[in-house]
Amino acid sequence: MKVNLFDFQQKAVTDLRIKSADAVRSYNMTKVPQVISFTAPTGAGKTIVMASLIESVFFGDENVFEQPEAIFIWLSDSPQLNEQSRMKLILKADRINISQCVTVADESFDKPLFDDGHIYFLNTQKLSKTSNLTQQGDGRTYTIWQTIANTVREKSDRLYFIIDEAHRGMNDKNAASKATTIMQKFIKGSPEDHIPPMPVVIGMSATPARFNNLVKGTTSTIHKTVITAQEVRSSGLLKDRIIITYPEESTMNKDMAILQAAADNWKEKWDHWSKYCTDQSLNEQVNPVFVIQVLNGTGEDISDTDLDDCLRKIEERTGFQFSEGEVVHTFGTSSSDIKINNLTVPYIEPSSISENKRIKVVFFKENLSTGWDCPRAETMMSFRRAVDSTYIAQLLGRMIRTPLQCHIDSDEVLNDVHLYLPYFDRETVNDIADALQNAEGGNIPTDVEGESAEKPQRRTYTANPTRNPPPRTIGQISISDIPTEDSPTHSPEKSPEKPPVHTPSHPPVNTPVHVSDSAPPVVHEPVIETPEDDFDRAEVMRFINNLGIPSYEIRTVRIQNYLTSLLKLVHLLTQIGLDTNAVNDVHNDIIQKIHDYIDTLKNNGDYDDLVMKVKQFKLQSKAFDPFGRSVESYFTGNLSISTDTDIDRQLRLCENKLSDDGIGFSYGKKYIDVNDPNAYKIDVILYVHDPECMNKLQEYAKIQKLKVF
Repeated sequence: MKVNLFDFQQKAVTDLRIKSADAVRSYNMTKVPQVISFTAPTGAGKTIVMASLIESVFFGDENVFEQPEAIFIWLSDSPQLNEQSRMKLILKADRINISQCVTVADESFDKPLFDDGHIYFLNTQKLSKTSNLTQQGDGRTYTIWQTIANTVREKSDRLYFIIDEAHRGMNDKNAASKATTIMQKFIKGSPEDHIPPMPVVIGMSATPARFNNLVKGTTSTIHKTVITAQEVRSSGLLKDRIIITYPEESTMNKDMAILQAAADNWKEKWDHWSKYCTDQSLNEQVNPVFVIQVLNGTGEDISDTDLDDCLRKIEERTGFQFSEGEVVHTFGTSSSDIKINNLTVPYIEPSSISENKRIKVVFFKENLSTGWDCPRAETMMSFRRAVDSTYIAQLLGRMIRTPLQCHIDSDEVLNDVHLYLPYFDRETVNDIADALQNAEGGNIPTDVEGESAEKPQRRTYTANPTRNPPPRTIGQISISDIPTEDSPTHSPEKSPEKPPVHTPSHPPVNTPVHVSDSAPPVVHEPVIETPEDDFDRAEVMRFINNLGIPSYEIRTVRIQNYLTSLLKLVHLLTQIGLDTNAVNDVHNDIIQKIHDYIDTLKNNGDYDDLVMKVKQFKLQSKAFDPFGRSVESYFTGNLSISTDTDIDRQLRLCENKLSDDGIGFSYGKKYIDVNDPNAYKIDVILYVHDPECMNKLQEYAKIQKLKVF
């Protein structure tokens, strides 16, 4: 993978890999369909997990050998979602190429069987009775149902059927019902379409209830893999808060005033991200996107919202003068360029927004709920009415991911997503929180807060409770301590005779107030009058933040693999220039350990025997009775010699256990024997397969990491 998975994601991949391999074996022994239910809350990175799983099936991992001939069929109820998933696989999985990812289209797809080694993307809208895919004639030899049935019959030992239920739309209940019916055909089989149940189904869903509804009444064996909301919350993958700003009073014509406030927020985000990326010496800037939902049009008008005035107001408030390509639209009624305030505004597919770094402003109507994920979308303005609270909630689920996949400790501005709703009020903001809860089973690991535009005193409406904030130490500085323009500050030139006594403000009775762990409450200890207490807290915080020191995350959980942890650390030290030889030093240490181990084996006379064990293997067969019960196991033939491919496969598995950092390759560069190019590979294989060597390597990594700190 081109991205590093979080621990909880890697755990899910490992669990899914083992269960999917077991499911394939079980089906081919018993012919009982197997279903794996993979549930994870919004923001857990389900598509990334599935991409990593597909890679591990194709290329193997430390648990299961590779299966390059595997076939994946990826089914969702949205063409946009299919395209988004396909692009994520291509962009994030470094060993899956674009030719392997095939979108099944009406016009061109006509095959007796699905090809080995491919991922096919199919959506339920292409499977209706009137779809070309389900019809013969007009040059089509095979219907999609025949292709699927033939593949199940001929290739059940390598077929994986993925049902993506995770982004199910919430508005069109009729369409959702039809999609569910089509998806159930693959789980239960469909005599009408002459297809059997799929051998192995992997269902992706945000909540168990959704997928349980799909598999209700099936005779399939059910396996479960679950990512919890707490695991996602702890990872830093999601923003801390969704802050919803609305007018306190139901006064007309406030929409443009709210738009200006939204533009101010977006510009603030832009400035803070620019400074943060510069301070952290990041290779790429994070350019936050301003997303504006406008009204549908009547007559020949594209929208009843004054688009010219919108863009003009944004330019006035931010100082930006937009050029072509920086402002785009996704209006389905007009997939061509339009003019807004004399600027040519091109159409863009929602799934392409995230990767296009030039885009600053997106105008849309109703088509960003599925097939769209954009972590850079941090400010949103909606001209929609309060009746659209369910749809707004669905949009928020697409905007809560963090652009850098981590919590920003030095700047709290970058941990929020802001939504501005001029036609909502406090009650309808509550409706949004309820809609989030109903849609995702209460598993949104992000706080939802309502804030009056006139009285910006936040009242929090949370869709999921957070953990208790950590205790504050006496004298500890918090972002909450920074004085505002309305609060008194300590001036270095003139100190008060006595430190001010802070009196916490109390919320109105029965108003739910949520305390976020990212902004803990000020702890009011007795203040001791000392000279050290006379300083400008805001200046201290600014000084610390302005240092811009890149951070290394010290996890509070128990480290499972010290070698992986050490290698990540030394790569960071090398990258930021603190120790340019850190990676080479660790590699050289491990290379020397492998070499010393091989010398010991040779001196003890054990080396040649162990090499033959790596090169030779026996062919084993199993026999089963008609009910799939094993009746005997026996060896066939004499010892066989491993091929170069077999040895390379073993080396890849060993490289995986060495954290995929190229250590085996580095060992080969130093100790390769041109007369026996496989010798160095066998050396690495022998070392990794010795438990004592691996235990000592973990201990070495643990000690080295402690030395760094």
